[in-house]
Amino acid sequence: MSLNITNTSIHPTKATGSNLCNTILLAAQLLDQVRLGTSLTQALAQAPSENRSAAQSLTFDALRYKPKILQALRPYLHKAIDPEVEDIFLIAISTLFLETQNQYAPYTLVNETVKAADQSRKTKHAKGLINAVLRRLIENPQALHIDVIDAQYPSWWVKSLKKAYPNQFAPILETNLNPAKMFLRINPQRVTLSAYRIELESAGIGVLEIPKQWQDLAPLAIAVEGSIPVHSLPGFQDGFVSVQDLGAQIAAQLIAPKDHEDVLDACSAPGGKACHLLELADINLDVLEISEERMVRVKENLSRLHLNANMIIGDAAQASTWWSGKYYDAILADVPCSATGIIRRHPDILYLRRSADIVQLQELQRKITQELWGLLKPGGRMLFVTCSILPQEGEQQLEWFSNNLPDALRLDCLGQLLPNEWHDGFYYGMLQKKR
Repeated sequence: MSLNITNTSIHPTKATGSNLCNTILLAAQLLDQVRLGTSLTQALAQAPSENRSAAQSLTFDALRYKPKILQALRPYLHKAIDPEVEDIFLIAISTLFLETQNQYAPYTLVNETVKAADQSRKTKHAKGLINAVLRRLIENPQALHIDVIDAQYPSWWVKSLKKAYPNQFAPILETNLNPAKMFLRINPQRVTLSAYRIELESAGIGVLEIPKQWQDLAPLAIAVEGSIPVHSLPGFQDGFVSVQDLGAQIAAQLIAPKDHEDVLDACSAPGGKACHLLELADINLDVLEISEERMVRVKENLSRLHLNANMIIGDAAQASTWWSGKYYDAILADVPCSATGIIRRHPDILYLRRSADIVQLQELQRKITQELWGLLKPGGRMLFVTCSILPQEGEQQLEWFSNNLPDALRLDCLGQLLPNEWHDGFYYGMLQKKR
């Protein structure tokens, strides 16, 4: 089998040479925007293209290690520092945590960080402090060995985890420090799992062995070594494969679509689950998104995979404004949530979320699910999905739905998946409407 190669890369690169100073400066500015409430995705989209990819890499590392960095800084600071100075420290010190990568020579990093601080009026005054603290940390690397329990995570987050998972919260915190594995989902209409593994190996791309318990839940999943630019994936542009976390691949498998069924994928963007459903069966699929902007990503994925769906722009919480009168055999309710199960992929979430957000999201999830429930055929099934690990957005919701949705039967399903080496954190609950 011969496959074409795509020319699109979605993965960040690293700064080199004289660009390091400018990259540090841009990365610190991105952190500043996150601190002010802008998502990292939005901030990156507005950033200048020069050094953007390398700055993204530094920013992700800084946000992942922020709780440990703040703890490591404590003994070296005698008074509070400005937020912008903290941002510079986060960028520089996060690279010191990544000892095995040897990304930059330590004193080169110090010099370029000081240069970056000197270029901003908000950090210029602190360049001496930055230089001194970074050099002391280089001389005392053990200062960076902070136990995850002692790290300065947001208090609401630790409190929530301890309450929900008193024996598991520490491993969850530790998992969030590590970048997630890259998973692929092969398109069974175009290639078999074994044939595509051979193609990867022929392209020099290493494949990891997925434990049987997870491979059984996501039988089309392949884990690759490292983070591979998509243009290096055989047949990516021709629709042979997609990039999707193993945990997310479970959704379509649980729905188990059958030929000719009417299916609705609500809150569909970016469209990975919708495409997976279409790859599994010849269904009549409606995809729903609240805006044309969000639907663009769904269209792009459908187009690349040569798949077709009926696209609807509308608010899932207000079905009367878009519903055509068609009832569905199955509905995927992948509702808005705190995204606390995917923090290692989006580390800014930990600093954008507030405890008050959870109550508001819980209310929205109930409104959406109630609206969608009315569109389900008797005997139809609804899969409730969140990428959250908070019980308020998972088990507590399924219990509420079971008691408050008319004619609802709760079916056996996976329930809560906590983030680990092989998948992100998701909640899966299945309901069926009585006939």
